[in-house]
Amino acid sequence: MDTEKEKNTIQFFKELKSDSCDIELLYNLSLKGIYLYEPLFRYKNVKYHEYVIDISLMNNQYFKIYNDKQYERFIHLYKKYDDKQYERFFHLYKKNDENSKGFTLLLLNEYIVNKLVNDNINYDVLKYLDDYSNLPLYYLLKYNHISYKILDFFKSDDLPYDLIIYMVFVEMFYFKENINIMNINKYIDIKALEYIIYNVINNFENDYCFNYFRIKPYYPINLLNKYSLIIYKPNILYFKHPDENIEKLFNSICGDELLYLLQGETSIEDKYKLFNYYFEKYNFPKDLSNFEIINEDEYNLIKDEIKKDREDTNYYKKEDLWFCNKDLFNINHNLTKIFHLFPNTYYYSYDEVDTFATTFATNYLNDIELPKMLKNPDYIIYKSEIDSLEDNYFNNMMIRCCIIGCLIYNNESKFIISILIELTKEFLPLTYDPQENTLCFEHTENDCKQDWEEKWPEEYNELFYSIIISTSNKKFNNLFKVKYY
Repeated sequence: MDTEKEKNTIQFFKELKSDSCDIELLYNLSLKGIYLYEPLFRYKNVKYHEYVIDISLMNNQYFKIYNDKQYERFIHLYKKYDDKQYERFFHLYKKNDENSKGFTLLLLNEYIVNKLVNDNINYDVLKYLDDYSNLPLYYLLKYNHISYKILDFFKSDDLPYDLIIYMVFVEMFYFKENINIMNINKYIDIKALEYIIYNVINNFENDYCFNYFRIKPYYPINLLNKYSLIIYKPNILYFKHPDENIEKLFNSICGDELLYLLQGETSIEDKYKLFNYYFEKYNFPKDLSNFEIINEDEYNLIKDEIKKDREDTNYYKKEDLWFCNKDLFNINHNLTKIFHLFPNTYYYSYDEVDTFATTFATNYLNDIELPKMLKNPDYIIYKSEIDSLEDNYFNNMMIRCCIIGCLIYNNESKFIISILIELTKEFLPLTYDPQENTLCFEHTENDCKQDWEEKWPEEYNELFYSIIISTSNKKFNNLFKVKYY
């Protein structure tokens, strides 16, 4: 067990709360190893210092950026990700997800969003977020960088449950400073609160832990044990070990589901992937053995009943979770609920799609409408609604690409452009070249074609390209490229 880290944590928070707080000492203690169980932006004496970024990243804690020094430090660390000298900042993320740089810890306050919108060099710094597109899109609207029409057209309505919860909790607990939990209805709509309560019940029915882990490893061992007992009833299964501290730690961390997997094992080494994060945090040996899981018979008698209880507690269905549910998000506009799934983009014949293309070029890319669109990209959305333009794959992608093209044409924020491209790439392969400021339609091919289906004379990417460059505006046309194969 890592008693040194426990001692460092005590010293760290004692220094953090002192009037003459020494940030260098905090930094050095963090290098030695601490449990940072509270975000540093809650402490006025350090919240504006650039070392907040380092310490938070090292210890998997949320952080905010308030000033240029902190922003520059953040960018500096981002660029040093592959430098071995900086491995201590990112080693946890490399172990858990090789595609993540841990920047999901960055809370998107107004300062950082404004900064990224105006930074055309480091605009892609958020690309390692778990959700690179929908999360920033929401904050771009919140801080008035895009219109609600743009959000409405590009948003993904089918959001994962954990992203919904993340966004709502961040709004409540990290952007509403000094929040009083007793007056929570002032900060979040009562239906949103109801949603959270019922879904928390789904995970904590009758104070029982349904998950692998009872509590995540962000706390010193004494607090870990304390919170585990407060939140949950004791497990049915019990981890028995000669070392009392290890026994207590495992029974605090593990839920019955995980302990059940350890039955019959002589060492936890075979389950290393489930525990590697905890090895890192609490420094117990990965070949830990000489343990026993007891109360197996009692657990086997009721495990099916436990599973049924969990399934029965589902209250809100997935189809009720959509981005523009006003009960969940503070969006004061009437937004549509349309699921753009486009299960088969080749539903229409080539002749039908060619007709869509000709109609679109005639009505939207002529010398009267294009200048209006270039002046205000929202215009094409309003016009398509007035025209009752059919909502099909071709028209939807063309409108998206026209809007993105207008933003590129006017040298608008590369951050905003990249977010909208990312949301469109879900349906259409695109590549953005920030140096040339161009958008390329990547090669597409009908991989769903049956033997009896028609052979198209050109693929979608070629068709999109040929239509969008059919305008009389050469500058606009030159923004687009295509790959034929």
